[in-house]
Amino acid sequence: MGAVRGRVFLVGAGPGAADLITLRGARAIRDAEVLLCDELLPRSFLDDLGVSLAGKTVHWLGDGAAHRSQSEINGLISRAALSGKPVARIKTGDPHVFGRGAEEAEHLASLGIPCEVISGLSSCLAAPAVAGLSLTRRGQGRSFAVATARTAGGGISGGFPRADSLVILMGAAVLEEISSRLIRDGWPPATPAALVERATQPWERRAAGRLESIAAVARSAGILSPAVLVVGAAADVPAETPRRPRVLFTGLDPTNFRTLGDIVHWPALRLVADPEGRARLPEALRELREGMFEWVVFTSRVGARSFLAALDDAGLDARVLAGARISAAGAGTAAELREGGLLADAVPSEAGSRGIVGALGEAAGAAHGVLLVQGSHAPGDLVSALKARGWPVVRLSLHRVVPHPGLGRPLPEHDVVYFVSPSAVRAFHAAYGEAGFRGELWCIGEVTRKALVLLKEDGKVVDPHGS
Repeated sequence: MGAVRGRVFLVGAGPGAADLITLRGARAIRDAEVLLCDELLPRSFLDDLGVSLAGKTVHWLGDGAAHRSQSEINGLISRAALSGKPVARIKTGDPHVFGRGAEEAEHLASLGIPCEVISGLSSCLAAPAVAGLSLTRRGQGRSFAVATARTAGGGISGGFPRADSLVILMGAAVLEEISSRLIRDGWPPATPAALVERATQPWERRAAGRLESIAAVARSAGILSPAVLVVGAAADVPAETPRRPRVLFTGLDPTNFRTLGDIVHWPALRLVADPEGRARLPEALRELREGMFEWVVFTSRVGARSFLAALDDAGLDARVLAGARISAAGAGTAAELREGGLLADAVPSEAGSRGIVGALGEAAGAAHGVLLVQGSHAPGDLVSALKARGWPVVRLSLHRVVPHPGLGRPLPEHDVVYFVSPSAVRAFHAAYGEAGFRGELWCIGEVTRKALVLLKEDGKVVDPHGS
């Protein structure tokens, strides 16, 4: 008998935001037992995707001092597959757009290893889109071309295609050479140009100018790799185009806030596991199975995701909640639960603790209590409000937040800073001082508003939700 061959999925993960991966790609990652991840993917990608790592082996190709060659990566993929396990090779963007997917697929085919290529959203499309740059527009741009700044040997490309708009990848470190080459090729020096760094990911940064000066603009704005360069019609935004406020969002998850403006995710906090909550989990699950809770309340998508992952790690599923009703703090949290097979019985329309308390109502002497799933960093006002209504409350905290180590980098251009927790307010102030609070501030919830008013001289804080 020949060697047992597992199957391989070459998965395009998209530009970096986990919720931009395709459904087919997410399923392949969940089914795989070996994950080989691109170094450009955020290290939080698998957590953000809600993938349980129980029973999986994960290799980050950026780990270690030496850069792996393509032949070494090919060997890693094929050896994992020849062990008989399903393998997901997770690639930033699309496998066949400067992702060397063809080389990996050909290597696997030569060994007779089954392989499926799963397309992903390339940054050449995502970066202009998030920056409001339309690659095609009636009467202005009918064509666009995509090129890499680098040749196979690492040198600068000898020539670039011509179209109404040109998108260049992997060129942030050689902008002077690129602009000079394009001008020599006939592009006018005053051609509009724009850059988007880390498109769709936290710490996204943008800059715009003219082709002749875009390298200097990038230096001034602190643009680093990875970044996408857009040259031509797409970078020339008409003056009459309506402009949305650019909102610097300091929370953990901007999903529910994108309609408020042009969101740039600038997280003030990051999640870490809460050891005490993890140790409390088996007891809480036992109490759930014994029907000790009338309600299970999830206050965030992150909390819902952590709870579902913990169930998976424990070899359990949604059946442990069969005897309880479920409340989700909002539509986003309800959607996260629904993906895990749980339908919320109550989704309050009013944001914050007041909405949750109103949805549960009075305890009316109920013998069963509330299991409150939220981070240990959350203020105690919700617990107090529920107890005031007569509910016995057990708080299960599977995670907590700490100041994000990336906080403190120079702030990008923005119109508004948005806060969703007092913890984020304090971390942001520690990093930027009073200078970070001089512009317009938005917040959600009374506790967050009070924390902001204490730090802002004029006391002007807006709740865009009207609560």
